[in-house]
Amino acid sequence: MSVLLSVICVALGGAPGALLRFAFCSRFDATRFGYPFGTFLANMAASAALGIFTALSPHLGPHFELLAETGFCATLSTFSSLAFQIAVMLESRRAFAATLYATASLMFGMALFLAANHAADALFLTFR
Repeated sequence: MSVLLSVICVALGGAPGALLRFAFCSRFDATRFGYPFGTFLANMAASAALGIFTALSPHLGPHFELLAETGFCATLSTFSSLAFQIAVMLESRRAFAATLYATASLMFGMALFLAANHAADALFLTFR
């Protein structure tokens, strides 16, 4: 696969991921609810989507993997915002909220990835 085609696949997947993340964050983040629900939702959606895509990509090829996993999921999820939001909570003496947010992000993100990956694998084998 050419470098140009790889870049195009990542860009085509990245644009909708970034736009969806922007929509989640602008609608649901701290300014509205006092808690970064938008970032949390974006990260959970990316975890579930990545679980599905990693189950499908061996069957759909490297172009799909670049578009869906590297492009879409990587721009939808946002570790840097998660880290920043936890730091802000800690600086404002909201240690419990920061701990809850960090723990929930890791636990639910991992659970969603595993559940979606398992479900997509099982579904793919059923229709194969």
